[in-house]
Amino acid sequence: MTQKLYQKVIDLINNQINSGELIIGDLIPSESQLSKKLNVSIGTVRKAIDKLENRKVLYRHHGKGTYVSDHGFDNSIFNFFSYGKQDGSSIRIYKTTPIRLKEKASAEIAFQLGINQGDDVIYLERLGYIDKKSPIIVEKSWWVAEAVEGLQDPSVHIPDLLYAVIFKQFNTQITSSQEVLTAGITNAEIAEKLHINKGDPVVILNRHSYAKGKGLVEFRITTGRADMFSYTTTIGNPDA
Repeated sequence: MTQKLYQKVIDLINNQINSGELIIGDLIPSESQLSKKLNVSIGTVRKAIDKLENRKVLYRHHGKGTYVSDHGFDNSIFNFFSYGKQDGSSIRIYKTTPIRLKEKASAEIAFQLGINQGDDVIYLERLGYIDKKSPIIVEKSWWVAEAVEGLQDPSVHIPDLLYAVIFKQFNTQITSSQEVLTAGITNAEIAEKLHINKGDPVVILNRHSYAKGKGLVEFRITTGRADMFSYTTTIGNPDA
C-alpha cells in the first residue's frame, strides 16, 4: 500500500519527539520548513498537523506556531506568552538558553522573590529569535531554587516554552503572573546581545510568576528591541 504523503510528516514529527529532539513546549518546524524538507505541499503539512493536534500530540497556538503537547498537558500555559512584531501581529519566536546557573540571591532579587538575600536561586538567560540569526529579546529569569532544583543542569532540555518543562519535570504549575510593561533605553550589555546601539529604545517587561501551592517562584525581566518586538494582552472575552 502506498504511504499517504501526510504520513511522512507525521512520522518525522513523531520520530523527533520519540528521540527527545523535541519535547513538550518545543516549537516544531514551520509549515514551510516541513514542506521544503519533505518535498510535500503546505496543504499536506497542515493535514498532518491537524491529525497530530486531534491526537493531542501537538498544540497549534494561532499566529505563534505549533508546539509539542500531550494528553495530560495543560495547554492554557501557552497563553502566558503573547509576543509579536512591532505592529502587534503574531510572530514565531525560537528560544535558546545560553546561560543557566545556581547562585545566591542578591538583595534586589531577594526582594523581588520575597526570599532572603543569599538564598539559592536558579538563574536563566534566554535569547529569542525570529530568524535564528539575530535575537530580538533577552530574557533574564530568577527562580526560587527549591521549586526547580536541577534546572541548572545542562542535560535538562529547556524547550521554547519554558513553563512546559517547569510543569512536567519539576511539578511546578504556573497559574498566574503579574506584569509591568515599560519603555526604556538599552545598556551596553543588552545592546551587544540584541545587535543594536547603546541607548537605543527597548521594551521592558517585568514579570512575577506564581505556581500552584508554591506561591511566587519566578521573577523575570524581558527586554525586546522596540523596532521588532511588541507585547499583546487580552482582557476579558472579545467574542462575548
